[in-house]
Amino acid sequence: MTVLDNFPIWAVYVGLVVVVLIAAEVGFRVGIWMQDRSDKPGEGRMTGAVVGGMLGLMAFMMAFTIGIVINQQGDRRAMVVEEANVIGTAWLRAGFLEEPDLSAVRPLLVEYTEIRIAAANDPSQLDTVVTRSEEIHNELWAIMEDNVRRGNESAIVGLTVDSINDLIDVHSERLFVANLRLPRILGILLLLATILSFLLVGVASSADRKRDTSAMILFALVFVAVLIVIIDLDRPQDGLLTVPQTAMTDLLRQITP
Repeated sequence: MTVLDNFPIWAVYVGLVVVVLIAAEVGFRVGIWMQDRSDKPGEGRMTGAVVGGMLGLMAFMMAFTIGIVINQQGDRRAMVVEEANVIGTAWLRAGFLEEPDLSAVRPLLVEYTEIRIAAANDPSQLDTVVTRSEEIHNELWAIMEDNVRRGNESAIVGLTVDSINDLIDVHSERLFVANLRLPRILGILLLLATILSFLLVGVASSADRKRDTSAMILFALVFVAVLIVIIDLDRPQDGLLTVPQTAMTDLLRQITP
């Protein structure tokens, strides 16, 4: 559903409601046309069992899909806390370093935390933040290498090296989790099945040749609302259901002089 990322979530909702209502209207007219051509006027060929089966299949697909996106969202939340813990540990262990390394490492960690929060709040900065993050990784690791070359190989320095290494590893893990999206084929299938479901509902509703407009609109609003939750959860940091950065902001407040 990456194509839908180009539109705000409210526009996606309104657009999908319009599309499914059009599908229902098309289905209704198709149903009337089928009745007019039938040997038994007034009887529709589309039975309630077919529509019920399709809606049951849609319920299964939506439950399956929402389980996927909720798990992905949970992984993103967990990675925020893990990264905050790793940065906090590195900041504390940096206190074991001697000057000027101490004054170099801690400001880099503060900047690192700031840009990670900025990327989460503004996805358009992601590429720039990733580049700067990797530059900070190189600077931090160069300081650790310099300590080892100078013969500073104590167990305490080893702990600091481990924390910087964890910081670099978590960066890769968080990027991986942030890029987790619903499989494209599953998203397309879900949207097409939704349109087909409303088409069949429209055909079935034509049995008495009378439109129930208010009920159809209400059904569309509720049905698409559930679908929009899936679409919103599939967006890493855009929309209404975003990943909170509370752990990172709390960390920044603690480590900022």
